[in-house]
Amino acid sequence: MKALVLGATGAVGCHIVESLIDNHEIQEIHVFVRRQVTYTSPKVIVHIVNFDEPREWAHLVTGDILFSAMGTNRKQAGSKEAQWTVDYTYQYEMARIAAQNGVKKYGLVSSLGANPKSKFFYMSMKGQLEEVVLELPFEAIVIARPSTLIREEPKLVERISCAVLGVINKARVLMSQEPVKTADVAKVLVTATIGQQYGISIIDNEMIHERVGYFKA
Repeated sequence: MKALVLGATGAVGCHIVESLIDNHEIQEIHVFVRRQVTYTSPKVIVHIVNFDEPREWAHLVTGDILFSAMGTNRKQAGSKEAQWTVDYTYQYEMARIAAQNGVKKYGLVSSLGANPKSKFFYMSMKGQLEEVVLELPFEAIVIARPSTLIREEPKLVERISCAVLGVINKARVLMSQEPVKTADVAKVLVTATIGQQYGISIIDNEMIHERVGYFKA
């Protein structure tokens, strides 16, 4: 099976690549990035592309399964418009081209609270992306909606959020919002998308934790 990865250098995307490398069903992993990145596995093929010029790389988007985990924040992007370009436009264009080129399966990292009608920019953006990719002619679509992500080296705001939610969750009040490790999100999404033959699956934050527990049992 040939897998494609968008956002391979990101918090979840890097773990998606690791999971795919370890998966015996995957023979090739094609990652689409903006700058050079090196992998030791011979499975991985790197494509350095300009995401603003899809016609230059559209012919490379062929395979069996696409994983999309690209994202940024407003501070890094510099503006809402720039964040929209990365989180929405680039991801939608890759998905659209993949579906057009015959890719059958699609796995997307979205977010807890994704809703196209949300008054919050980030949640609305994620919801609108879900809405449009669900209209694409993939045979199988899996969307993961994690809560706050626990990274290898979490940012200060994430450490504070994780600490607060961790205390609250000791009382099991907000289990659906419990922070989740980036590696666990990746493993759950990869396993679910490879295993899904047809239809649409939405994996919410609580389900991610449940499946992680199953893996570790």
